[in-house]
Amino acid sequence: MADDELRRRKGAAEGAQVAEAETAETAVEDSKKEDVVLGRTPDGTVFKVPHTSDVLTSLFHPAKPKTHLDLLTLITLASQVLLFALLPLRTSRVLFFLLFTFWRLSYNLGLGYVLRKQSEKRWIVGWVKRMGWFDKTRRPGVRKWVEEQVRGKMGEGYEFDACPVEYNTWLFFRHCVDVILLNDFVSYSLFAWAHCRLPEGHGWLWHVLRWVGGWAMIFFNLWVKVDAHRVVKDYAWYWGDAFFQQIQSLVFDGVFELAPHPMYSIGYAGFYGLSLVVGSYRVLFVSLFAHAAQFGFLLWFENPHIERTYGERKPIAARVPLTTEAAPAESPATTPTLTASAGTETETELESLDGAAVGVEEPEENGSPTSTVPKAENKRPQTLHDLEHKYFDRDLTVFKNFDLFRANDFSTLALLLYALLPSFLPALSRPSQLALYFLHALAWRALHSFGLGLALRKQSEEKWLVRHYIKWYARDDAEAAKRDAFGAWKQVYNTCLVMTYASYLALAWKTYTLPTQWTVGTELLRHTIGTLLVALQVWCALETHEVIGDFGWFFGNFFLDEYPSKLYYTGIYRYLNDPERSMGGAALFGLALISGSRLTLTMALISYLAHWWFLSYVENPHTRKLYGDAVRRTGGAAKTLKNAACSNSFLLSGKGQHVERLAKEVQGTVEKVYDETVEVVEEFLKTARPQINQVVKDTRVLLQQSRERLVITRVDKDLSPFDLSKYSITVQPSSSPREPMSFHLGEPIRIAWTAPANHSRKDWVGIYRVGANKDALITRVSSQGKWVAIHSDEYEGARPVPAKRPEDVAGSSSFAELQNGVVTLRGDALPWASGKYELRYHHAGKHNVMASCGPIEIFVDRPTDPDVLEPIHNALSRSVAYALDLDPALVPPSAWHLLPESVELPAPGSPEADRDPDDMVIMHEKQARRVALAIRESFAVEFTPQVVIADANTGRIAQRVLDTRRLLGMVERKSPAVTQG
Repeated sequence: MADDELRRRKGAAEGAQVAEAETAETAVEDSKKEDVVLGRTPDGTVFKVPHTSDVLTSLFHPAKPKTHLDLLTLITLASQVLLFALLPLRTSRVLFFLLFTFWRLSYNLGLGYVLRKQSEKRWIVGWVKRMGWFDKTRRPGVRKWVEEQVRGKMGEGYEFDACPVEYNTWLFFRHCVDVILLNDFVSYSLFAWAHCRLPEGHGWLWHVLRWVGGWAMIFFNLWVKVDAHRVVKDYAWYWGDAFFQQIQSLVFDGVFELAPHPMYSIGYAGFYGLSLVVGSYRVLFVSLFAHAAQFGFLLWFENPHIERTYGERKPIAARVPLTTEAAPAESPATTPTLTASAGTETETELESLDGAAVGVEEPEENGSPTSTVPKAENKRPQTLHDLEHKYFDRDLTVFKNFDLFRANDFSTLALLLYALLPSFLPALSRPSQLALYFLHALAWRALHSFGLGLALRKQSEEKWLVRHYIKWYARDDAEAAKRDAFGAWKQVYNTCLVMTYASYLALAWKTYTLPTQWTVGTELLRHTIGTLLVALQVWCALETHEVIGDFGWFFGNFFLDEYPSKLYYTGIYRYLNDPERSMGGAALFGLALISGSRLTLTMALISYLAHWWFLSYVENPHTRKLYGDAVRRTGGAAKTLKNAACSNSFLLSGKGQHVERLAKEVQGTVEKVYDETVEVVEEFLKTARPQINQVVKDTRVLLQQSRERLVITRVDKDLSPFDLSKYSITVQPSSSPREPMSFHLGEPIRIAWTAPANHSRKDWVGIYRVGANKDALITRVSSQGKWVAIHSDEYEGARPVPAKRPEDVAGSSSFAELQNGVVTLRGDALPWASGKYELRYHHAGKHNVMASCGPIEIFVDRPTDPDVLEPIHNALSRSVAYALDLDPALVPPSAWHLLPESVELPAPGSPEADRDPDDMVIMHEKQARRVALAIRESFAVEFTPQVVIADANTGRIAQRVLDTRRLLGMVERKSPAVTQG
């Protein structure tokens, strides 16, 4: 009967979805016929998007009507120009610096904040609805004023009432944005011109070149902005997708193929051009600050918003068999579809088989043979997940994953010290010392480019390195020899890479002399440009590693035949075929420029030519051998420049071929360093004496308690309007067979609450260890994120409150009316440690306790026999199910019987049902961390989330737990260990 009801509900829901989809599709087809653009609001409402007028024309054209916001903008702009004309230059410089700082922070911090909240919680639209700005009955005057501001900027076909509130809110927001953006631009321009001067110590030719270069950058900036607006139009220019979705395909061509994030990257070339024109270092550094703030806006709001709106959830651990499908042909760019492999590009989409970046394809999910526990090792299809963790295990990448207790890491550190310390020691005469440092850097460069290059070339031609390990080392099989050969290669390559740049840095440091007068001549300019060149190569290395990963960074395609041989042109490779060829020597020349030494410059030229040889005679031939015609001939930047040159050939006076050649030549960055100190210490302590472990455990408890008390208690001193007797919370019984108030670790806890009708919409419930709070009326211990809002949808002002407002209720006869509901603590809002807990109901986002209940118990299953695999597997399965949010698409099929009856299981024959019964799918590291915490609670052994991700299989983790407990002497060996496949 329950199954029939479930099928009926599912059928009704599917029918409603189909009907809604058909309606939307019909509207889209009609829009195509009528050549109109459609939009869709978050609630599914489809509407025709009216045409928006040009901002500058409507603002500055005298014949156009002016709204109040237009007048405000014009007054503020005119006031700034008037002040610039009247005030002395010294006063103008200070004033316009302060004004520009205000408008820049209003843009990057103010707009970034409200847009982020709008993207996450629909905060702006919810606030407008809650305030009733567009409501004829609640705020008729405000609504009329807003309609006048919006209608004055739209065409005749616009009707205020015909458009949804999301669109009208965006229109009004757009006008407010114009006030900030225009004032930001004008205040910066006036600040820059207030510093205009002719730098001393330069001839007329230098000034002419400075002005020509500066104005060229300004006009280039203007073209970038105009072309970007042509592509994204007002909809994306003013972040319309944070308010509604436009049903239209955007073709990202032109400037979007020239550079990543063109509006935020090369779109600021004009700032640097104007700095060059006015000849002021102060303007240059303010421009750098403004550009950095814009990138902060990109990272804080734009990229997360694009990922949230268009991104596709991809697991970080999932076993899917490798496929050998033919690579798809290159297709025109369309509306951005973001995936994990593509990063969080704002303007880019995945392009396949169109360039020389070695990206690894994520295959589609298919089934894999089933297995049972306990079991012997089975032959399973090759999966990309297994390959990743077979050949890569926290490898040292520059200094990422640094571990002092690994021989390779230790030797790298020792060699680095050996390269840098002599720079600070007294030595021979200066000429002899410089010659020694030059030869030292030259030796490392020769070894890195030519020594490793020749070895890698022979490996490409005849598997030379693998043959060496098969010949000289008694490995179990050839695969083990290949793994060892590749492991040794990774260590030697990373050591040589670090030492090559360290020895060059030592040479540059030895030839460097600190300037005594920074503002005379080109000292400050050399240091600034040199630093930017170093930053450019660092960025290039980061972007390159993000695309090619460890596989490409360590030249895995020279050793590993199992990896899919496909090319993907994403990230920096979308714009450049070979970033290392064009930008790989930027840091070398940057340091040479800073040092001001011809010896360092000579070493930079030798290094660049040596690396050019490596790319031309080692890497590129191997790439062409593997991928053949799939290797792209021209990058996006070169293609765009070529097209621009061809289309403007009449302006180039026969120099089109020269421009094309230059465009082809302009082609060509280190991952963020993660702190692993905590993991290193924990690994060391796991092998230490039990007494030390006990000390660490006690210390951890003390630190946890002290951290919980690091909270600034916020209380409401006047609670007289609220009747505390009307507040109550109760915990709904657990599904656990243990006790009604006992919940398994990770099990969702449902809390029923009751409160008077005038309760705050920001009330919340937190969960705490019993005894942590000594005060029953005020909570003085931090919840550490273990809380849930009573009205979660309204907590951040995302949606309007019900029509009956609290102030209306408080003044009515129904003041004593009660409201109730149910909230659920789940996932990271739960404490992932066993013990006794209490729950507290708090008032208005503060720490006043209105009601409490408890204690409740959080427990964890422990194996009945800790020395047998099957009981460990059974105990682990329940924790894994809760850690993976009870999602059948993530939970191993062997644990589906533990899911609630209300959860719909995948159909037989689906990829989820056909996978190995013990294989789990992990979407993010938080889920792996939960599994690791559950393992620590259940079995008293500690694994990092990376270990859980590498196994991603309940049987494998259970076997690892058993082996670890035996190794540490925690159990006796009563049965043979069974290795999971």
